Amino acid sequence: MKIQMLLYKNHIAPCCLLLAVLVSGCGKPTPQPAKDVSPVKTATQSSPTPELVDMDASVAAVRILNAAHRNGGVILQSECGPRGLTEQHPMKAPVTLEPMDKALQEITAKYQNIYWRESPASGVRLAESTVKAKLLRIKVREFRIVEDREPDGAMSALWRMPEVAAFLRRNHMRFARRVGTARKVISPPMIVEMKNATVADILDRIATGYRSDPPKGWIYQECSQKKKMLVDVQMK
Repeated sequence: MKIQMLLYKNHIAPCCLLLAVLVSGCGKPTPQPAKDVSPVKTATQSSPTPELVDMDASVAAVRILNAAHRNGGVILQSECGPRGLTEQHPMKAPVTLEPMDKALQEITAKYQNIYWRESPASGVRLAESTVKAKLLRIKVREFRIVEDREPDGAMSALWRMPEVAAFLRRNHMRFARRVGTARKVISPPMIVEMKNATVADILDRIATGYRSDPPKGWIYQECSQKKKMLVDVQMK
């Protein structure tokens, strides 16, 4: 009997060991090859594509500012034409839009009398040295608006300020296009309050007040014709 029990135990032990190995092997998942999780860069991600169409320098400057998410103003000299202002700064394709420094330098390299700078107060300025732009330097004693319309509505309020209206009459200046005041409600409304600020400073504040992405920028253009001056101010 003792011999039979010993043989039984000797057979049971190897069987249990084999069963344990089989069970543990079934519980483990088959190892999978490691996946490559590195992001795949597309051609558009690796290098910005320049604009492949011709455009005026003012349009190029606004698109450059939009791409860089910067506020700013563009001040250029234009010619008076039968339909108002005609810009004289064409940019042939391809037009570089990024990075901002390189893109703006391409404009200033092509037109030697155009320069650019950036400051914390006013953002980016692209300006032509031949532009007088006296309107932009007019100081307004107090300017306050609560505006829920698009930029033309806010700028219309600026042109009605006594200091600005008197300057326009005195210098025989008029706007080259009719400023629209179509109502497009924005919420919450924009509030601008400034004292002893220039027209350019107020335009900067209006542009930043819309808190849009990309930020808005403004374009000022002027031309002289028979002792009269046409001006155009747009915010885009």
